[in-house]
Amino acid sequence: MAQKAIREYDGKALFSKQWSNYFSGFHYGFKSVLVTSGAELLAKAKEHGFEWLNQEPLVAKPDMLFGKRGKNDLVLFKDQKPGDVSLEVAAKWIDEKIAHTTTLLSGQHGTLTHFIVEPFTPHGQEQEYYISATCVGEDDVLYMSAEGGMEVEEGWDEKVNEVVIPIDMSDADTEHAIKANIPADIPAENKAQFEAFAFAFFKFYRDMNFAYLEINPIVMLEGNNMAILDLVARLDDTAGFLMKDTWGDIEYPTAFGMEDQSPEEKAIADADSKSGASLKLTILNPMGRVWTMVAGGGASVVYADTIADF
Repeated sequence: MAQKAIREYDGKALFSKQWSNYFSGFHYGFKSVLVTSGAELLAKAKEHGFEWLNQEPLVAKPDMLFGKRGKNDLVLFKDQKPGDVSLEVAAKWIDEKIAHTTTLLSGQHGTLTHFIVEPFTPHGQEQEYYISATCVGEDDVLYMSAEGGMEVEEGWDEKVNEVVIPIDMSDADTEHAIKANIPADIPAENKAQFEAFAFAFFKFYRDMNFAYLEINPIVMLEGNNMAILDLVARLDDTAGFLMKDTWGDIEYPTAFGMEDQSPEEKAIADADSKSGASLKLTILNPMGRVWTMVAGGGASVVYADTIADF
């Protein structure tokens, strides 16, 4: 399975677009913008439909395919400074981050270029939950926890319940398996609600051809309102030809700290997204005189042996 990471903004937008088809018993008030500068954020606030940028306290963070943004001090929200994070404060913070190179705790370094800005969601720790799904071998696996947030990885085996779901399992059996493995420490008053959301989440993950989908945390608010605070998503690239209309115009950005694709690589990637064939190009040395072709079966061995003879 070929996996391509997408921005948090695009993942949430896809949730919003398909929400009524999968989560009809819940409400998700999608409010989010993706910007590349403070000036762009200020301009966005003047557009119709984005008045909330001037009316609500905000949260801003980079949207560049890396995690642990909180631990890297790269999330701006109201508790970090006196008062609420206004539009002007968020715009200034974005420009400050763009102005210099950023080094993560992992050692990656580069320039921040894309930021996601959303309304601040007041809530308590007890309202945060964790849910994700991915493909392991020939099966899908759903992960659920009553504890969401940055520390969910600490003590993973004790906190997180895993549900293995074979590809041919019926919806009825899938729903039963999920209900049977709901974390015991979810409050009784929220258990039925979480069960329904978890089953819908898994259906959405599978139908949309995700290779990996994680919400951490998903916040359960009053009145069946849900807030997706942080999201990580990778799509199954082999389904791109079939899912083009459903996915829409989703960007597959270069990971933080890596050089952007060349025009030639972007052209091949665009052709790949429109074809059922697999078309790939990676330029290792733009000044080189030999271009290698890699194919399946014995052909790749012939190519490699021929190059080695030079």
